This record gives sequence, structure tokens and C-alpha cells, in this order.
Amino acid sequence: MKNKIIIFINIILLSTIYSCGSDGTNEQTESRPDISQANRIVLDYKTDFDSTGKINIKTKEINDLQSIISIRNSVTYDPFTYIYCVSTGSVSFYKDSTLIVTMVYNSLPELRHIAFTYNGKLIAMSLSEDNAKLLDSFKN
Repeated sequence: MKNKIIIFINIILLSTIYSCGSDGTNEQTESRPDISQANRIVLDYKTDFDSTGKINIKTKEINDLQSIISIRNSVTYDPFTYIYCVSTGSVSFYKDSTLIVTMVYNSLPELRHIAFTYNGKLIAMSLSEDNAKLLDSFKN
């Protein structure tokens, strides 16, 4: 009986050490795309409706490395409880001509978030006021 208790304690100790040594990085990176290598970004903005009721889209391509880094850094992966709503734009991250991921976002104060589908899962993240302003700043 004493041996069984010692084995049980050792198993608990080993599992505690293992779980403390694992920071979940692999699990987190598996659930999100790696945009760190993006060297081109395409932003699409919904501007207005035409006379037939069709949404007008304005597209802006970003190739400037400093702007790309700023936009990549605006994706913080802070969880957001996703509420289905209309997006105000999208940001597509590319490595050369290969699409990494397209994320839709809403920059309206009460609905600020970024959302995308990755590995079959819908992922939504908070979008700070400053990061929303950054994304919207490329409209002009």
C-alpha cells in the first residue's frame, strides 16, 4: 500500500512538473496563423453603397515594411466574445504572392474586434481603439 501511495505521489509530481514546463505555446500557435513573415498586406474598406445597393469597396495595398510591422502588431490575440456583426474592413496578410490569412475587422467603438477562420475554427480578438485607428488610417 505504501508503494502505491509513493507511485501515486510521483505521478502527480511528474505531471505537475510537465504541465508547469509547458507554456501552451504550441497549442496557441496551432490555433492562429503565423503572420510574422508577411511582407505585403491588402486592406479592403467598405466605403458606401452605390445606386443599386451594392457595397463599394476601396482596396489599399501596403508594401512599406514599417507599415506592415505596425499592422502585424495590431493583431494582439486578446480574446473577444464574437458577436456576429458587419465588418468595416478586412486585412489580408501575404508572404510574397501567397495568402497567409484574411481577417475581417470592425472599428466601430462598440464592436471593435478582428475575426478570422483558421483550422476550421472561428477566432475573434479584441481590437484596441489605437489599433482600429491604425487600420482605418490607410483608407486615404
